Amino acid sequence: MPNSEEAIGPASAMLIEMLHRAGVRAGFGPCPAADLQTVARDLPLSAELRNLYGTSGPLDTINIPAPLGGITLAPARDLVSYQSCYRWHGNDGHRLNEWPDEWVVIANHSGDPFIADTAVPGTRVGIAIHGTGSWKPFWIAPTPADFLVLLACLTQAFVVEHLNRPGEDEDDDESWPPTYHDRLAALLSDHAPGVDATAFLNYLCQ
Repeated sequence: MPNSEEAIGPASAMLIEMLHRAGVRAGFGPCPAADLQTVARDLPLSAELRNLYGTSGPLDTINIPAPLGGITLAPARDLVSYQSCYRWHGNDGHRLNEWPDEWVVIANHSGDPFIADTAVPGTRVGIAIHGTGSWKPFWIAPTPADFLVLLACLTQAFVVEHLNRPGEDEDDDESWPPTYHDRLAALLSDHAPGVDATAFLNYLCQ
């Protein structure tokens, strides 16, 4: 079984294939080393994040359709700006003490940050709800590779099999029938058993 760094390539390939099937334009590949060096001056980059962005990460901002708003996946060059309103104040840029040093926002869903916890072996990924007065992430994926597979499975269940299904209502992107929750859980069980499907589905139901 590949370790957390070796799994990045296959996970990225799976997401690329599913985004292609969903009709979502997306480019993945190695970012310039200078971009990673610039980011590393301001943010903690674990071995897993360096491997992701240095080999097969998003090259531009990728917008993935999802229930209740899309998921935006950030390229390496935008990681520092993605920390605004989380690590730093959105207006004057001062450091917000309630945001742990080791947390790095790598994506967001309607303002809710997907957080890579660089202090935990493997770099777990979670999502936290904004506007609640404190950050309490749902830890959903044990590694960035698992997070990419989660996005691939979500794209398959929600976009390919639900939104793009012939005869489906085009304005149904704000809801997701329970049968598709079950489908996502089944896909994750097959492709990413380390992902906490229950935690992610609980988040979607908030």
